[in-house]
Amino acid sequence: MQIGIVCKVIDNFGDAGFSLRLAKALAAQSNHVVLFHDDPVTFHALYPADEIAGLSLLDARDTHHELKKFGGLDLIVEPFGTSSEQTMYRFDQELKRICPQTPWVLIDYLSSEDWVEDFHLSQSIDPATGHVTTFFYPGFTEKTAGLIHCDYPAHLRNMTTQGSENNLKVFVFSYPNAPLAELIDCCNTTDTTTRIYIAGPKPAGIGIEAACVTELAFRPQSDFDDLLAQHDVLFVRGEDSFVRAQLAGRPLVWQIYPTDDGAHAEKLSKFFERYSAGLTPACKTALWDCWACWNGLKNTCQFSTSWKGLQVHLPELKTHALQWQLRLFSGPELVRQLLTWRLLQRPTLSEQLDI
Repeated sequence: MQIGIVCKVIDNFGDAGFSLRLAKALAAQSNHVVLFHDDPVTFHALYPADEIAGLSLLDARDTHHELKKFGGLDLIVEPFGTSSEQTMYRFDQELKRICPQTPWVLIDYLSSEDWVEDFHLSQSIDPATGHVTTFFYPGFTEKTAGLIHCDYPAHLRNMTTQGSENNLKVFVFSYPNAPLAELIDCCNTTDTTTRIYIAGPKPAGIGIEAACVTELAFRPQSDFDDLLAQHDVLFVRGEDSFVRAQLAGRPLVWQIYPTDDGAHAEKLSKFFERYSAGLTPACKTALWDCWACWNGLKNTCQFSTSWKGLQVHLPELKTHALQWQLRLFSGPELVRQLLTWRLLQRPTLSEQLDI
């Protein structure tokens, strides 16, 4: 199939990271994929070399006048609804004009909230143009679109960690408001051999000169799974790194993207409810305290205290993380769900030519 993916980069590496991962996974299954975007710097950092045949990255800001060449697309995917008034370039509107009959799928943000199952595969019709959009909702149940995991490296599955609570390699990829300084201070003042490996831009005001801290160089997306697998505990943020940490089968602390209306707190707690099922009460409490402090949900919270309290439960959390990993791998896979849905629609444009 000829597939187009529309990505307008709004925030950090999240939009680009998910869109690129989806594009690579679709192209790896013998589809021809064009990823239309508006941020060549970000995409070049994530994808510095042409790794997969059949995948083209196109800066549509400069070539929007040539989009008419893509009128034969069989499917168009728009992750996160990023084609909005927030962005300067509305090349999605031109694609809708030249591909009026092409199925258009909007993949929304990942959530564990109950309403996701009801809205998955729902549709919306633009009253002005009649254009139909079908909504895909990633999730953790059979009634959702699932997660992208078809691309997870086979050699990393079920790989166990070697560190103990006193000898840890801790990976940190966080937003600037995380209490990273407390984590570093805790490492400096305790009698352990724990090391902290910081990925991404260095947060303002955070010194990393401590002996226990290493600043990691930026890695392309193709190296990310191997990077996570080298660590014992994973502090991750947003969506893409959050999902890959779960697939890595490691204890994790998730920093959700904070929203002005506070809705992120509910989303965090809903996932925690699902993820922590089966943990002993003491372990579950310690894990939530750490997550809540890392996300700034408790006004009087001392992250260093919650982190120390969590470390005694790491053996249980390691076992739990591997069980959760197996559950995800046996659950719905987003790329497969997307392609299956498309094949159930009318014949593709290329197939119609043969009728």
